[in-house]
Amino acid sequence: MLNIVTQYTAEGYREVSATHLYGRGSTLGDGVARYEGGYHATTAEDMFGVGSELMTSTAVEGYDMSLVSLPLFQTLVVATLVAYLYVLLRSWHFIGSIWGGVFSGNSERLMAYMGGELPLQRFKLSAAIIGGVVLALSFVRLTDGYVDDGSSIYTGGVSSYAPIVAMLFVVVILAWFYSLHKVVEWVTRSDIASQLSAIGYLDFVRSVVLLYPLVVVWLLSDTTAANWSSTAVVVGVTLLAILYVKDTFLLFIGKKISILYWILYLCTAILLPLSFLARLLPEHLG
Repeated sequence: MLNIVTQYTAEGYREVSATHLYGRGSTLGDGVARYEGGYHATTAEDMFGVGSELMTSTAVEGYDMSLVSLPLFQTLVVATLVAYLYVLLRSWHFIGSIWGGVFSGNSERLMAYMGGELPLQRFKLSAAIIGGVVLALSFVRLTDGYVDDGSSIYTGGVSSYAPIVAMLFVVVILAWFYSLHKVVEWVTRSDIASQLSAIGYLDFVRSVVLLYPLVVVWLLSDTTAANWSSTAVVVGVTLLAILYVKDTFLLFIGKKISILYWILYLCTAILLPLSFLARLLPEHLG
């Protein structure tokens, strides 16, 4: 039996499960014919009429279940693409404003402080909403390769609205980020929390404007194209993360606040919710 499997594998065939062939919830039987209860062997003519005959079919191509191939996921990707192009068409002149002073510490801190006064709030809000949806879609794309075929995500029907669930996670993270800054502002009775919030908001908008074309290619790419597109996205995210760390560091230094508080802030605001998701999700993906 092992030699037969090896031979078919060498000829290009591959082993697939009953779920791949016949859909979710299907199981593979033992192959033993049972005639109890009035069942009996029959022919094609008995089943389908005179002139019918049993034919040998070609190999059935297995169906790989995927969260990114579902209609809701692809519809949201197209919707964000249309919204992104519309925002750029209407507000392309604001891009220079959000990138002004990136490499100048003083002007960067001034822009962060004036985050609520800049005349481009609608542009930033539109970009932030698009970024939130794309962040949820990226979360679905990342977890897609780790979901087993027999996971409750598929059998329970959660896969059909996985992007909506991911959006709820994004809303929870944003609510945590907002609540943390409000609590810090109330405890310290200073404007440091609002300035940190403005820096995060501004850098997130910058990330959306710069990385969206790369991310949308990665979201829709196949296995081959996903290699280079994911590499480009990782490089872009790393550079923008360094920019965010630099902005917050300069703010703490400018306020003459201990670096230990800066490290504590980054761990609480960023690493804590991410570690919570990393701990929670593996229990539900298998």
